[in-house]
Amino acid sequence: MTPSVLGLHHVTAIAGDPQRNLDFYAGVLGLRLVKRTVNFDDPQTYHFYFGDEVGTPGSIMTFFPWPGARSGQSGRGQVAVTSFAIRPAAVGFWIERLLRHGIRYDGPAKRGAGGDSEQVVAFRDPDGLMLELVGHRGAEARPIWGGAPGIAPENAIHGFHAATLWVERWEPTERVLVETLGFRLVAEAESTRRYAAGEGGPGRLVDVRAVGGFTPGASGAGTVHHIAFAVADDEAQLAVRARVAEAGLDPTPVIDRNYFHSVYFREPGGVLFELATVPPGFAIDEPVEHLGERLMLPHQYEPHRAEIEAVLPRIHLPAPASDAAFFADVSGPEDVSGDALGFIHRYVPPSHEGELAGGTTLLLLHGTGGDEEDLLPLGRALLPGAGLLSPRGKVLERGAPRFFRRLAEGVFDQEDLSRRTDELGDFVLAAVEAYQLERDGIVAVGFSNGANIAASLLLRRPGVLRAAVLLSPMVPFEPAARPDLSGTSVFIGAGRRDGITPPAQAERLAELLRSSGADVTLHWEPGGHAVTEPEVTAARAWLAQCLTSRTRSAP
Repeated sequence: MTPSVLGLHHVTAIAGDPQRNLDFYAGVLGLRLVKRTVNFDDPQTYHFYFGDEVGTPGSIMTFFPWPGARSGQSGRGQVAVTSFAIRPAAVGFWIERLLRHGIRYDGPAKRGAGGDSEQVVAFRDPDGLMLELVGHRGAEARPIWGGAPGIAPENAIHGFHAATLWVERWEPTERVLVETLGFRLVAEAESTRRYAAGEGGPGRLVDVRAVGGFTPGASGAGTVHHIAFAVADDEAQLAVRARVAEAGLDPTPVIDRNYFHSVYFREPGGVLFELATVPPGFAIDEPVEHLGERLMLPHQYEPHRAEIEAVLPRIHLPAPASDAAFFADVSGPEDVSGDALGFIHRYVPPSHEGELAGGTTLLLLHGTGGDEEDLLPLGRALLPGAGLLSPRGKVLERGAPRFFRRLAEGVFDQEDLSRRTDELGDFVLAAVEAYQLERDGIVAVGFSNGANIAASLLLRRPGVLRAAVLLSPMVPFEPAARPDLSGTSVFIGAGRRDGITPPAQAERLAELLRSSGADVTLHWEPGGHAVTEPEVTAARAWLAQCLTSRTRSAP
């Protein structure tokens, strides 16, 4: 029998922030990080591999995450949509999960008929990469990663379902798929044709959409770099490569990628194809039970490990199975950062530039309508290199996240405020243990509603926060007895013409905190309810002074 491709092997895309990418794929989607290595051609860039328990070909989504990468643009000559397979009964679970994480989606929509009927939920990852979850009865035959906290095995992703190529015309791409790689045409609907390898079904499908006058795709974050098709072994790869060469497609020589051997070529529609062998697999340099836990380097870079590790952005990995009991006690992480510790949140580890930050972690608390991404830029501006811990408020007001309920503008639900403050305090203490943070290094940075719950945390749970930056705050409540806030520093930024949080509220809060023993700096801006550049500059200088004073006073 003439060797042909077996189906999909992996899809490689470009991302921006490495931690955000890791949080989404290992967290929200519950894939396993099976390998953490570097780009062969750029060892200062990570290469992440996500998949099932062992990284079975047909389950592997890989990324080159470049911090600060410009966004790409989907268009012709690209893999535009990557589809993951799930059981039809899991569709409801995934809709609820996407909703809980604030991820916009379309569907579920029905595609196909009879035994090939699919339920499709379409969405994008944080960089804008187009994804689908496809409920199909054939998904169950494919393996999963059953170790993702918060995702029961019956709801887990079963590798890829299909990949959708956008090309100007079907015919040139079809010839390569059918005559060179051994696919067969199995369906056609409007502008899309479906091709299957082998017996077909999830993991063996390629959809080709003729997009005519679409502009060419532009490479960047949120786009696919290439798609790889699986071949059984080196012998089969050479046979298929020979057919690629006969078709005039100029394949590369075989390249050793450690975990598989690769041949690359570009098909006539512009999509970069790869032929990747099934062996040797991801367990050649790590035991299966510890896949993805250590940075694995190609042998030529191993002598430079120290330099490479010093340059790569710091990341934190999914919680190991040994931590499951701890997380279960604190409501269990449903994600790497996700719902872990009771709040949807982001944790960004400290970076190499954070000499002044020391062991400081900024607890970022957004205003009404914000989320866990909202204050990350502010945190980086206030204290470069510090760890950032950013939860999303769990109370919704007409769809806008908040940290506690209010009865009217400026009128707080005191019962809810008390409960939510304790929840936030428990979250901080759990995060200290989970992420190995310095216990007395937590500094809250809150705006508006976030500043108010930070003030409530100071008054109700003294000792949880080392210091706080409160921007446009109000008095959350008047305590019956003053707490002991000696040793706690607070910066209050307020606007003289703030119509939402009147100046008198900032003055009263400063008085209340001072009478409790806190060292309070009250900074005034001439404007209203906003975070201004002068205010950030003043807060940054204040924070640097606090940290410097703390260092000098340390034994």
